[in-house]
Amino acid sequence: MCGILCNICYSKCNKRKLPDQSIIQKIKNRGPDSMQEIRIEINGVSIEFYGAVLWMQGPQPTIQPVENDRGILLYNGDIFDEQWDSNRSDTDQIMEKLYKASGNSVVEVIKEIQCLKGPFSLVYYNKQSNDLIFTRDRIGRNSLLLHKNDENIFISSVLGRRFECIEIPATHILKLNVITNQIKLYSWDGSVEYQECIVDDWVESVKLVQGLPDEEFSIDASISWNAGEDDEIINYIKGACLESNNKSILIEKLLENAVINGTVMEIIRNLDHSVKIRLERQPNLCKMCLSKDTPCDHSSVGVLFSGGLDCTIIAFLANKYVLKAQSIDLINIAFKKDDISSYEVPDRLTGRQSLEELKKLCPHRKWVFKEINVPKDELSKYQESIIGDLVYPRQTILDESLGSALWFAAKAKDSIMESPCRILFLGSGADELFGGYTRHRNAFKRLGWSGLSKELQLDWSRISFRNLARDNRVICDHGRQPRMPYLDEEFTEFVLSLKPWFKCFPSEYMGPGIGDKLFLRMAAYHLGLKNVALFPKRALQFGSRIANKKEKGSDVSKTFLNVE
Repeated sequence: MCGILCNICYSKCNKRKLPDQSIIQKIKNRGPDSMQEIRIEINGVSIEFYGAVLWMQGPQPTIQPVENDRGILLYNGDIFDEQWDSNRSDTDQIMEKLYKASGNSVVEVIKEIQCLKGPFSLVYYNKQSNDLIFTRDRIGRNSLLLHKNDENIFISSVLGRRFECIEIPATHILKLNVITNQIKLYSWDGSVEYQECIVDDWVESVKLVQGLPDEEFSIDASISWNAGEDDEIINYIKGACLESNNKSILIEKLLENAVINGTVMEIIRNLDHSVKIRLERQPNLCKMCLSKDTPCDHSSVGVLFSGGLDCTIIAFLANKYVLKAQSIDLINIAFKKDDISSYEVPDRLTGRQSLEELKKLCPHRKWVFKEINVPKDELSKYQESIIGDLVYPRQTILDESLGSALWFAAKAKDSIMESPCRILFLGSGADELFGGYTRHRNAFKRLGWSGLSKELQLDWSRISFRNLARDNRVICDHGRQPRMPYLDEEFTEFVLSLKPWFKCFPSEYMGPGIGDKLFLRMAAYHLGLKNVALFPKRALQFGSRIANKKEKGSDVSKTFLNVE
């Protein structure tokens, strides 16, 4: 995961200072393997490109920015496309495609970007047209922020509370002409139609949307299936529930159905492939051994590990593809609110239980269970000094809790040492795809399957607006690469095509810990994770005990408003 920064300066560029050094340092944190700057001038406008690289693909790092006679590229991300040459850097291959497209038209450049598959954000300057093209991937898995004042436009992976900014929406690919200050918005649907507006107007419109609470975010949901209660699978699941209230027996009964079993096998197959490609495209080296020519035997891969359903499935599948000689770090976070409380939080307990199940199923793997314990004074210190700037422009109490938990987890330093892993797997997206939240159960209770379907569609429509960019900023601050198998394009396309009762079954027939994410639970059970399959859903902020239940998560955090 790289750090990228583009600074467009419209006034007194030769006399002004470099960009804020705190921003430059945050960019370097994301890309510790190399740092470079390129500066150009066009008609009195100065543009600076800063690129810091975390090497993850290709035989050696590709130093950024990348420049040729047609353009300049800043790229932050991973392309997971098996049609691409795995022996070459994805950065080089993107630049090659954009170079060829730039020889034709800007529209051809847009078309090439529309074809990219994987988590990324990029900035590309087309020298022939003076256009700056920038975007986040269509799911919004990576961060890209924009700050505009009277003299500058900053486009950066991370900025901070001193720079009022927006998260660039993942809904469009944007083209800014640096001379006219006109911006065009191209959708991801493969068309070349666009909207055009002034930059200031666009920024204000984005602020308006990003300031909406979840309950005011709406979509026009389309129900393309019969939502009646006479579906064969719905009736089969209801019948199985009536036969037994034992959760294990119920899952075994459901897996006897050929259609249900086939769907579960497809979920496993697609998720397995997503994990596989994310492990094949990396140097197989830990932080300590980057200068070596051959893979090391330390942990180059870690999993943010609560012991819950989503992350334990990932850890189990990763075991198949991580080098046998390497250990895998399972990073488990706990917070202590006061001197008398304990680090034996709910996620610590389930983490140990799931570790034992992994040990039985994968006895030849060395699992390193890293207990990350964070006292209250250390939490407050880093929230005010570092985490607040990384979470920004998100600034609610919920953002504070989740951003802080992920920052300390990604730091991955226990009482003995810091994890040397360079890749961190997360279970992000599983709840949105498989109906893991209480609101899914409530939607079903109110409006049945059509209500649940709309709620699931709503979750997916707003996923890029919610927490993915925030999580990317806090995790990457430690020079580690987050990888999220549940948010793979092919996996999500498959799951989104399923009827809601092939994802979850949050009815009165099934309580929590079975009906929510039912089909993912059956996948875990089939893999042998029989205890994990029945663990109830628990949010990170409560499982790690970082959250104060007396506070309202949507309120603005006072901690994050303290700007030096």
